[in-house]
Amino acid sequence: MAFMEKAVVVYPPDQFPLLEKIHSFALTHHIKLIDVTEAEFLERPGQFTDQADHVVTLVTDQTAHQFIDIAKTLNFSLGFVPIIEGGPLATWFNLPQDRDQAIRLAFEDDPEAIDILRCNNEVVLGSVTLGETPFISQRSTTWLQREENPWRFAMYWLALLWRSFRNLFSIEVIPATLTTEKKEIKTAITGIVAIENEVNSAAARILDTTISVQDNRVSVVAIAPKSVTEYLSFLLQSLIRRDSQRKLPGCISYIKTRRMTIKTQKPIRVALDGRANKTDHVELEMYPRAVRINMSDAYHDFHAPIDDNKDTMRIDNLPQNEDRIALISRHLPLFTHALEDDFRELFIQIRDSAQAHPHYLALMVLSSVVATLGLFLSSTAIIIGAMVLAPLMAPIVAIAMGLLRSERTLTQTSLRTIGIGVVLGLATSAFLALLVPVREITPEIAARLQPTLLDLGVAIACGIAGAYAYARAAVMRSLPGVAIAVALVPPLCVAGIGLGWANLQMMYGAGLLLLTNLVGIAGAAALTFLVLGYAPVKRARKGLTLTFASVGIIAIPLAFAFASIYQTYQIERDLSQRHFFIAEQTIELTNVEVTLRRNRIAISADTVGTQPLDLATMQALRDELETRWDRPVELELGFRYRL
Repeated sequence: MAFMEKAVVVYPPDQFPLLEKIHSFALTHHIKLIDVTEAEFLERPGQFTDQADHVVTLVTDQTAHQFIDIAKTLNFSLGFVPIIEGGPLATWFNLPQDRDQAIRLAFEDDPEAIDILRCNNEVVLGSVTLGETPFISQRSTTWLQREENPWRFAMYWLALLWRSFRNLFSIEVIPATLTTEKKEIKTAITGIVAIENEVNSAAARILDTTISVQDNRVSVVAIAPKSVTEYLSFLLQSLIRRDSQRKLPGCISYIKTRRMTIKTQKPIRVALDGRANKTDHVELEMYPRAVRINMSDAYHDFHAPIDDNKDTMRIDNLPQNEDRIALISRHLPLFTHALEDDFRELFIQIRDSAQAHPHYLALMVLSSVVATLGLFLSSTAIIIGAMVLAPLMAPIVAIAMGLLRSERTLTQTSLRTIGIGVVLGLATSAFLALLVPVREITPEIAARLQPTLLDLGVAIACGIAGAYAYARAAVMRSLPGVAIAVALVPPLCVAGIGLGWANLQMMYGAGLLLLTNLVGIAGAAALTFLVLGYAPVKRARKGLTLTFASVGIIAIPLAFAFASIYQTYQIERDLSQRHFFIAEQTIELTNVEVTLRRNRIAISADTVGTQPLDLATMQALRDELETRWDRPVELELGFRYRL
C-alpha cells in the first residue's frame, strides 16, 4: 500500500509521545510532515492545507467533527489517529485498535469519500438526540463509563431504570412539525434520535431493518407514545430487546430522508454526539460523499456505498390527528384514548346489541328450552348448544360500555333487555320443570348450586375476552367460545327449575352464580374498554366505582363458599391420609365424602379390614374426630374386606 508523500500533522500540545511515533513512522516511509498545533490549525486551516492536501489529526471523540467540517469546506483528505484507544470514534469508523496500525492507516494514499450529516450546521459523527430517549441514548458520560467495572455497569442501569419509571406520569409530549423534502407532518413527540454512524446502537437495534451510513440518507427514530401504558411498553421492549426486532414498537416511527427540519412548540434538549444545548429548531441534512477519509477495509466492507434515492416514511405510529395531539400535549393519559372515528362503528353495534329485538326474545326462549332439557338429561353437549344460542352476552357488554361512559340511556336500555331475558329464561325453565314429572337433581344441576370465587374468576376472564372481541372485529368469531365459557343460561335455568319446584336453596345457589357471571362480565368488560381507550379515567370513575362495589358485594358470599369447599377438601384429605388407632385396631378410611351442615360435619366413608367395626369402636372414632375438629360429627361408615 502506498503512503502519502506529504501531510500536515495536527496535534494537541500534550501529545508529544504519540507525535514522536508518527515522526518515526514518517521517517521510515519517507513522508514529509508539516507539524502544527491544534489551535493554530483551527485558527488558520487554509494556510497549512495549501502546503499539503492530506491532514493527519490526533483526535478525540469531541474534536474530530471540527476537522471533518473544515475538510468539507477546503476539500482536503483526512487521516485519524485516536488519542483514546477503543473510543466511539474508533468504533464508528472501524479504526484499528493497535496504535501502530492506526498511524499506518492514517497515512495511506487511499482516502474515500463518505457521507456527512450536519445538524444546525454542525457535523454529526454518531447521532443526534432530541428530548427524552430512555434506553436508546448512548452518548452520556455514564453510558461511556458503564463497562469500566461491574459497579459502574450496575449503577448505570439502576439509575436509568429509576429515572425512566419515576418519570412515567410526568412525561412531556411536545407538539412538533417534521418536514422532509416531500412531506410535512404535524405530530407530538417525546424524543427523536437521528442516526449517522451509530448503526449498532440501541436506537438502531430497536428498528426492524438494517441501516447503512453510505446511502445518502439520515435515519430518524421518533418516539411518540399516545399513553403512559404505551410508553411503559416501549421502555420494557427497549430493556429486553433482541438484536433485531420483528416490527416497530407501538410508539416508534422511522423516517429515512436526505433532509429534515424539526420545529417544536418550545425549546427542548438537543445533543449532538453528546454536545448538548436547547433549541426549538433543528435542521438535519445529509451531504453525500462530502469528505475523503482514510477508512479501514472493515469499514468499507460493512458500509458499501448505496445510491438510495427513495425516502422511507413509516409513520403509522405517529399521532397526527389534531384532537389526539391536543390531548396528549396537555397530559399523557394512562391508557390510549380511542378517538371518535375509532369507535363509531363499535358504538353503533353496541347500541343495537342493547335492544330487545324479536330475534333476541326468540333465542332467549329457545336457549332456555334447550338448556333446561339438557340439565334434566345431564347432557353436557346439549347444554353447550344452549350456551351458543344464548344472546345474553351482547347486552351485558353494552351495559359495561354504558357504565364506563356514564351514558344513562345505553345503561337503562341494556338493563331492561337483560331483565327481559332473565324473566323469559326463568319462566321457560320453571314451566318445563312443572311439566317434567322427574324431580331429580342431576350432576349438571348440582354443579351450578355452589358458586365460589373461582366462578367469579371465570366471569372476569370471559368479560375481558368479550369486550376485546367487540372492540376488535377480527376476533368477533371467538364470541361463541366466550359464551360457552361463561355459561350464562344454565344457571338461569337451574334457578328457574328451582322456582318451578319451589326449592329456595336451588334458587339461591343458581341465582348467585348467574349474578356472579353478570356482574363479573360487566365489570371486566368495562375495565377492558377503559384500557382500550374508550373513555377517560375521569369520566369512567363513577361507573367503575359502582361496578367494583357490586363485584365486592358479590365476592363476599362467594368467598364464604370457597372457604367452605376448601375446608371440606382439607377434611377429606386428612381422613384419607390418616390411619386411626382405636381399641388396638388400625382403621383406614377410603371413598371419603364430607358435607358441612351448619355446625355439623357429615362424613360418609368405607373402612377397610378383615372384619367390620363394632358399634363401640365406631363411637370411639366419632369421638376422636369431634375432639380433633371441635364440632359435632355425623358418621356413616361402610365396610370393605381386605384378605
